[in-house]
Amino acid sequence: MSIEEKRKETLWCAHNLFDRGLVRGSTGNISFFHEGRMYISPSGSSFGRLAGADFAEVSLEGEILKGKPSKEYPLHLIFYRQGEGNGAVIHTHSLYSTAFSCRLDLEACIPELFSYTPYLAMQTGGKIGGVDYYPPGSQELFAAFEKAFAPDVRAYLMGSHGIVAGAETAYKAFDLIEEFETSASIAHLLGRCEEGKIRKI
Repeated sequence: MSIEEKRKETLWCAHNLFDRGLVRGSTGNISFFHEGRMYISPSGSSFGRLAGADFAEVSLEGEILKGKPSKEYPLHLIFYRQGEGNGAVIHTHSLYSTAFSCRLDLEACIPELFSYTPYLAMQTGGKIGGVDYYPPGSQELFAAFEKAFAPDVRAYLMGSHGIVAGAETAYKAFDLIEEFETSASIAHLLGRCEEGKIRKI
């Protein structure tokens, strides 16, 4: 796939995530990888207004080659350096995913996301990572994320910070973000029910 095709696909995902309310204001970040370089939304940018010329460019070694990348670009680099075939990464603060990420015992709660419908497990192979809270953009967060990262895990909840997902293409990462948000909303709604009055699979 050409760089222009990847750029077009990534812009479609950014604009649609914004239009569907999965990102708001200038939150979140999105990137794609092409020929050894990462192209990522710039610091302080809005998914709704992101244009093709806006992407900052960063080498796989972390050297900023063009523009001012999102301060969380090291999270994306971890996916590209250590993941299996990742070609795009998306991080959002979508409502239900972020609410779920606020749970104190986050990793112990993650299996609940697979309890009500099979679709998130189908997308992730039943594997979702969890990372404790550290301030956004901090070295502590990047170190904790790198420690938690596994090559075969595509989605991670970061404590009180939302979700970050990587996949072969931006479209696939987009689908994963949407399915995660749906599963988190179902877990939120059914979690209000009394135990024994809802079916778990």
